[in-house]
Amino acid sequence: MNGRLRLTLLATMCAGAVLLGGCAAEGGETTPTAAASPSATPPSDPEPTAEPDPPASSAVLPTECGLLASEPTRAETVGDMTLQSDGADFVRPAPEGSSLALGCDWIVGEASGVLLLIRTADDAAVTAGLEALTADGWKCRPAEDFGAQFCQAAGGTTETEEVIVAREDVWIYLSSVNRNARAFLSEIVADIFPS
Repeated sequence: MNGRLRLTLLATMCAGAVLLGGCAAEGGETTPTAAASPSATPPSDPEPTAEPDPPASSAVLPTECGLLASEPTRAETVGDMTLQSDGADFVRPAPEGSSLALGCDWIVGEASGVLLLIRTADDAAVTAGLEALTADGWKCRPAEDFGAQFCQAAGGTTETEEVIVAREDVWIYLSSVNRNARAFLSEIVADIFPS
């Protein structure tokens, strides 16, 4: 075979062997090619993206009955009453699986009192709790000033009232007997949901 034909054949074989790691020169040595050299480190899998955390509740839960609402409103509503208990023993409408964050049971004499129970539960349980209230005859509607649902028990009067305010993962129950506690409740809710 002449030299020229031999070089052409060798060049063709080298072109086909680029993917195999190189080709042999006439002396039998292998000439590595850039395409065939393995990379020093294997490509790494992309880091798995962490699931985004659920949005944090915007609620700021109170921790003391004596610091609820403003001083003048608290004094007007429960200032003459005695704080009797933390309300944990009261069974009132609440979402399934909820936990009591703060309970306050004030009374004066035998005829007046205010019971406040602030509970937390996951959003789905709060939603289901609202649906159960409606099924039990409570009247629920959006409360624009609270950005929440406001529910009132059927048959309530100005002397005796049961209301629930629910938003996100917070459930606030308030009952009052012979005491108007609406302004008190409004301030409590505004403090819990400052925005």
